[in-house]
Amino acid sequence: MTTYASQKGELIWRRIGDEIVIITSDGMATHILNKTAARIWELCESGLDTPDIVNHLHNQFDIPDEQARTDVSEVIGQLLNLGLIKGMAGA
Repeated sequence: MTTYASQKGELIWRRIGDEIVIITSDGMATHILNKTAARIWELCESGLDTPDIVNHLHNQFDIPDEQARTDVSEVIGQLLNLGLIKGMAGA
């Protein structure tokens, strides 16, 4: 099982309304996460694994399970590629 965590030491971030704005500590990149991506970011930060994040998204936004799985997979993939989160071996 894989859980995720943000690269907190390398990022500066703030919630603004429903979005999260992330700036790398060197100031070279800025990322804006929409409402869904922001929630996934927060759930990653709480130490949940992918199935738990999907379940939370499905329940919170009242979307079909398949759509939640797709959204979580895409957002986590993008966050990993951007270096905003890292995968960690779970228990």
